Amino acid sequence: MRIKGLSATVVFEASAVNRDEKLAGNITSIKKLSRHSGTYSFMSRAFVRHHLFETLQMLHNWKPAPVTVATDKKVIQFNFPDANIVTYPEIDIFGFMNTSVLGSDVGVTRKAPLGMTKAISLEPWQADMSFYANHDMVQRAITAGIEATPNPFQKEEHHSYYRLSYTLDLHRLGYHDIRMNTVPPLLQKWIKSLQAANTEDLESVDFFDESFKTDNWYRISKDNDTLSGVVGLLEEKSISHIVFIVSREERAKRIKELLEAILNGIAMHSSTEDYGLVPVFFVLATLKVPVPVFNSYVDFANGAISTVTLNKAMKNSYIDKAWYDGILPLSGKLDAENDKLKQWSSIEDVLKALE
Repeated sequence: MRIKGLSATVVFEASAVNRDEKLAGNITSIKKLSRHSGTYSFMSRAFVRHHLFETLQMLHNWKPAPVTVATDKKVIQFNFPDANIVTYPEIDIFGFMNTSVLGSDVGVTRKAPLGMTKAISLEPWQADMSFYANHDMVQRAITAGIEATPNPFQKEEHHSYYRLSYTLDLHRLGYHDIRMNTVPPLLQKWIKSLQAANTEDLESVDFFDESFKTDNWYRISKDNDTLSGVVGLLEEKSISHIVFIVSREERAKRIKELLEAILNGIAMHSSTEDYGLVPVFFVLATLKVPVPVFNSYVDFANGAISTVTLNKAMKNSYIDKAWYDGILPLSGKLDAENDKLKQWSSIEDVLKALE
């Protein structure tokens, strides 16, 4: 696989709706970071992950993966192996950890192929704070003959443009190699209860690790018996392998659906405020190494996207092809030699670049 990653940096306009702890009984703070140039509000990676998955549920009916509670540790976790990367796109994209597979002392971890930064404001926080009170409820109570007084409260506020980067490791997306000393008996039973994979099934997946050899392949299918992927089992004295592989068609579908949500907008409703996370500018690239090449280079210059830093970003040799779009103006011209950077056309162009 020549292309190992995708990275998109987006700029969106919103208020700081991912709140932090209360400063006092009636003062709610925002999440913020301090730098030499000032204080900046941010929205956490966990906050963005939550709303991105909610959007994918609404847009493409992604099913939430089942969870369980480890009886010994009282930890809520995804219920592997039923919750696996082939059956659930959520597990494939966002990763998971299970400390006790089917009640055994064996744990399984999957590092998330999708990495995200915090959404950090591009404009410094100026210590804005607003004063609120429940006047409408008080008036209703008074009208009903109930004695009532307002309950005032304060909130730190910040309205700004925010920068957020997503980076997808294509070398791990749709592929999960689990290594363990001994495969727990119940896990063996779960795998062997699946239907054996045939030649056509195995031709529908990409083998990322050609050194993995086994004749024990089993198919995982959707409700309509369409192949979602396969799982292979290799038991050896030194170490055992369980490999889950998503089908080539399903993997491309997940990439397309993820990009559609990222580039069109994420539903972000919090405390009745709903700005959404809709990009007003984005730049996306296919990469030889999955790193967020644009994250430090998308910046403002007099209310426009800086072409000085964007042109410098395009000199990164990891970039194979790149696209940009948005309603924010550019501060200047893009370098003519940046033939890798094109005006955005469609997600299909990105998928073609991955072939």
